[in-house]
Amino acid sequence: MLKKTPKYFFALVLVISGILFLCSILSRYLTLLGNMGWSIQLLIFMVTALVFGLLLTYGLYIFLPAFSDIMATLRRMLRYESLSNPILLRLSTDAPGTYHHSISVSTLAQKAAKSIGADSLLVRVASYYHDLGKLNNPLDFVENQAGLEIPTEEDSESIKKNAEKIINHVQNGIKIAKENNMPEEIIDLISEHHGTTRALYFYGMAKEKGLKIKKTDFRYQGPKPQSKESVILMLADCVEATARATSDLTTEKISQIVETTISDKIAEKQFVNSGITEKDLATIKSSLEETLLSIYHQRIEYVRN
Repeated sequence: MLKKTPKYFFALVLVISGILFLCSILSRYLTLLGNMGWSIQLLIFMVTALVFGLLLTYGLYIFLPAFSDIMATLRRMLRYESLSNPILLRLSTDAPGTYHHSISVSTLAQKAAKSIGADSLLVRVASYYHDLGKLNNPLDFVENQAGLEIPTEEDSESIKKNAEKIINHVQNGIKIAKENNMPEEIIDLISEHHGTTRALYFYGMAKEKGLKIKKTDFRYQGPKPQSKESVILMLADCVEATARATSDLTTEKISQIVETTISDKIAEKQFVNSGITEKDLATIKSSLEETLLSIYHQRIEYVRN
């Protein structure tokens, strides 16, 4: 119904409402015009109302298209926010490890976004779908390999091939997101959540074996994060995966994971286009540590007196 209603109808209603409101205000202060004749008072009243109406009309002419786009994006965002969305249901059945990782990332990212006044709705929804590309080959990813014996090859070509599979999940995710008409804001965060970082596991494996490699063989295509929301998703994704894989998790280890993750991303210059500040990062760090503690509190041993 909203889409079929002409924009000018809303503009007309708002302009008329504005004029009537102005008239009611002016009518109370007509006595301030003193001894002026009623015709002068009426003229002043009409000119004021006309100028106000023209200004309001021009403002609405500029504002309404943008407002309409914002509302359309919000409606689409809320549609993908639901955990009963068919794509998320498919992720939960075909790639359950990835699904549970994504839910944990959304918790971390949403709270971090709120802590610095970023768009927490966007971050939460994008977190649900950031690893959507893993649906193409779920068993290529360690979180979906529980109880399975996955054969691994250790020669140069197989290591590069496995790294390529991991790296390609970003582009695969972008493709699936576009096919499902997801908002551009979500697609942007999917494309940026690894920036131009390296697939460190395979890069380290290749270096350890002394294989002849190129750094570009193990680097994500990017782009680097272009917003604070994208930075938050990148950090939440990384710290959650690291914490999940860490045994004997303690408060100190959680703090070290978050600190190291942020330092590594800064060293790789991943945040240079995002507008994030040192103050933001300090606040995000505290938020991530606090949320990780709440998620993994049962695994942490507290010192008793």
